[in-house]
Amino acid sequence: MGAWGYMPFENDDALGWLDELEAGGAKVVRAALAKVDDGYVEAQEGNIAIAAADIIAACQGNASGDLPENVADWVTAHGAALTAEDVELALEAVGRVAGEESELAELWDDADEPEWRESLEDLSERLRAALR
Repeated sequence: MGAWGYMPFENDDALGWLDELEAGGAKVVRAALAKVDDGYVEAQEGNIAIAAADIIAACQGNASGDLPENVADWVTAHGAALTAEDVELALEAVGRVAGEESELAELWDDADEPEWRESLEDLSERLRAALR
């Protein structure tokens, strides 16, 4: 899976996606979330969607504190373009990645790493806080 931790940017998929993020604006974040809209969620798509959701939380003032420097810079430059509607999309995406139709959920459950699910709960809570 190319992961060294359970946080959103502790995997090769998310770090590879950062090149695309830096080249684009909010549409890149939205596209990452849209890829997990229906059907079975592959691990790579799930990792990227979780990273995108974490960026949206940060753009709403609810960062995890573990953002890579280039992501924090992107949030400062582009964060205002992401809205409450994007927060709702991110919440849906996190739920899909954590659900039964997700390769990433299967892999983390098989690895018996409950911290991954706890990190998604924290992310979901930070997103919900942005809607209050």
